[in-house]
Amino acid sequence: MILWGTRNCKKVKINEFLWEPKVPPEVEEGRAKFESVVASWYYDGKKMYEPFILCNGETETEWSEDQGSIKMENAEGRYMFYGRDADIRLKAENPDIAIDLRITKWLNELSTLVPSGKVFLGSLNMGYTMLKYRALSASGRIRRCGEVVDVKGRAYFQKVRISSITPSWYWATLQWDTGAYMQYTIYTVGVPMLRQGYAHRSGMNWGEKAVSKSINFYDPYEKKEYKIKNLQITKRYENDLPIFSISGKENGIEVSADLASYSRCCWNIRQPMVWPFWLGIFYNEYPARVLRFRFKNGSREYLKDDLGNCFCNCEHTWGAI
Repeated sequence: MILWGTRNCKKVKINEFLWEPKVPPEVEEGRAKFESVVASWYYDGKKMYEPFILCNGETETEWSEDQGSIKMENAEGRYMFYGRDADIRLKAENPDIAIDLRITKWLNELSTLVPSGKVFLGSLNMGYTMLKYRALSASGRIRRCGEVVDVKGRAYFQKVRISSITPSWYWATLQWDTGAYMQYTIYTVGVPMLRQGYAHRSGMNWGEKAVSKSINFYDPYEKKEYKIKNLQITKRYENDLPIFSISGKENGIEVSADLASYSRCCWNIRQPMVWPFWLGIFYNEYPARVLRFRFKNGSREYLKDDLGNCFCNCEHTWGAI
């Protein structure tokens, strides 16, 4: 996972990394300059490296009708993301780490750029907008402390612009070898937005109210995508890692799944509020496996082993920023 972001603020802490932007944004036709942060985690199959990358620097973007690029450099390294529609190159390099990935189309239905978004307070235009590729192919190599690993698999990409206080959320994306795809998103408000601790268990884990929720499932055999807004999510813990259970039913269509995380990366992103207090979100990423899955639409039904191998990643946040 690699996160590339900027924020209109005087200072922000990402875990214990203090970022104080000093480059004022400049935008002209086809080009922009500003300051950004690159943050990354890496799971090698046994161990989670967090942070894998965490640094900031001056950033430039350039774009035209069919291609674009973003580049951030500092004294330690260089980080680049460039290309055109569903044909992207990612390079990140410093003395300890190098990532070089080519990201291209996988299946046409899932490699199309999809816009989405949500407005929570219409009169104030508070909400978010998003562009996403639901599933792409990825290949290349990663160097860590002198060891080079060739990698090949799939990727998910999204670009998000937020214009509001960030509510807590649950999110996951699932990609099957057959081309099936599922994603759920649940935004919540309530007591957990006040949480400011790293531990999973908390006396403030109550009082959540969903303000937006949906599951999207793409059936590769029908070549059709279904959306269900009536859904529920629960979680339980094993070895201090969550198992998310999701279920939804609407217009005769049913979806349910149990997703078990097997590692965790947590980013605490916070800003100063009233001295000396800093408040922010705890942004948890969980690589996960599917324990149980069911999709039913009339006589058509898929269970866990009917759609091939599945890659899954879950998110859960608390706090607010």
